Amino acid sequence: MSYRKESSKHLVRKPPSLRNNNGVIQLRVRIDGSDYFINRLGRYNNPIAYSAALSLSARIWQDYCAGCLDNTLDSYQPTDPNDADESLVESLHQHFLQTGQGRVRHALRLVEDYKKPLKTKTQVAGFIKWMEDRGIAPQTRIGIISTCKRVKPDSSAFVGHRMKAPPKSVITEILTRKEVGLILDYLKTNDEWYYPIFFTWLGTGLRNSELIGLTWDSVDFESRELKITKTLRRWMDSNTKREWATTKNKKHRIVPLTDGVIQVLMEHQQQMMKLGLYRDDGVIFLTKKSKNHLYDLLLERVWKRTLNECGIRYRKLYSQRHTFLSHTLASGNSPADVAAIAGHRLDELLKTYAKPTGSLKLVEW
Repeated sequence: MSYRKESSKHLVRKPPSLRNNNGVIQLRVRIDGSDYFINRLGRYNNPIAYSAALSLSARIWQDYCAGCLDNTLDSYQPTDPNDADESLVESLHQHFLQTGQGRVRHALRLVEDYKKPLKTKTQVAGFIKWMEDRGIAPQTRIGIISTCKRVKPDSSAFVGHRMKAPPKSVITEILTRKEVGLILDYLKTNDEWYYPIFFTWLGTGLRNSELIGLTWDSVDFESRELKITKTLRRWMDSNTKREWATTKNKKHRIVPLTDGVIQVLMEHQQQMMKLGLYRDDGVIFLTKKSKNHLYDLLLERVWKRTLNECGIRYRKLYSQRHTFLSHTLASGNSPADVAAIAGHRLDELLKTYAKPTGSLKLVEW
């Protein structure tokens, strides 16, 4: 933060301006030809915070016009004790800039929305209750407190809060074989551009960022497998911008391919070559209009429209992965093998995806 030294004469030619500083509002005041800044005014995409920052800009300009500008800018700094815990907000913001993790961004937004200090266990308990009243899922609440604890390791306020989460279940998100058939038939007939995307997704169970970041040099047609070594994850708060990153567990893995997936990928490769969109190290799946990399918001629109046209109950976009892993397990494959191609720990895979099939095969001696 920059401060202006006191002076009897100073010149401000125009009202202070607001700018987006990595997702956070920053107010710039130009005094005597030099820029000075007021930070920690809230998220740039928060209309309430933005409106308050505009009011602050107007106040500074009004004070200057009236000849009573606080030249140090001290009196304009956000000091409301009921504002969000600034030290925690700053720690979360810095951690997000370093990692780009979605869960850190989520924690940052909630702490800012709460607008109360989180420096004692009682205050944190109130925050947990506030999240519960807003309908935030137990597992998410646990994750938010865990994130805050991680970025503020010296604070005891986030320690010792007992929160129980029901066992994670994805059974309601799993598509039946009939539903998968309807979805793929519809896409092949009505939205051929996105057909190979969802066919590959349902046939490999990749994570969103892994599918979006899949490149042609990751496909080994001869060995009939994908090499998952990287992801194209969301960049900061952007819905469309992406950045290259490691896999979720920072490990590489091999995903075998079925005859169907290989056939679809080969046909898609030929199509990309005809359109002049193929590169050996290029991204496999592109958007229909801009021919750029995919992004979740676009995939969600296509997915929701397809389910609606097929008369299928809505499932989350991630259900492609849930469906693949659940059906692969139910087919009698070794859980250890399925965990390996999924990039999961074995215990996590069994807890999340292993469900009774109703067709137990008994051993006969």
